[in-house]
Amino acid sequence: MSQFAFSTSAVSWNQNGTHLRIYTSDGAKVTEKCWDGGWSAGGFVQEGQAVGATSWQDGSGQIHIRAYVANQGKVTEYCWDRDHWYVGAFPATPGSAVSATAWQDGALHLRVYVTQPNGRVAELCWDGNGPWYPGAYQG
Repeated sequence: MSQFAFSTSAVSWNQNGTHLRIYTSDGAKVTEKCWDGGWSAGGFVQEGQAVGATSWQDGSGQIHIRAYVANQGKVTEYCWDRDHWYVGAFPATPGSAVSATAWQDGALHLRVYVTQPNGRVAELCWDGNGPWYPGAYQG
């Protein structure tokens, strides 16, 4: 569609060296670029106008990535937990832009911020074992 990025999100971790994943939308498709000591094309490719991503490392050292892609007015969660991408349990959410963060304090916490069709930002939350629920943030 365009040679310019419409939306970009990045995640990183340090496990036997620095690793980066950059998710970029050109306005029609989201793609992944990987740094694992050198740049390469990643395996993530989805239709989408915007992307937000987050990651964490569990107690066994396994890296988990979540990419939230806005496509045609709906946000979908894509998950990487070991060796392939799959669609996650994030509820079907109307939106045109998205960002995400994660942290651990004994349990995993995910927060996803979605720009809704009315222009307001909604927070969706996941704590430990779910389910997803609307957060208190209103923007």
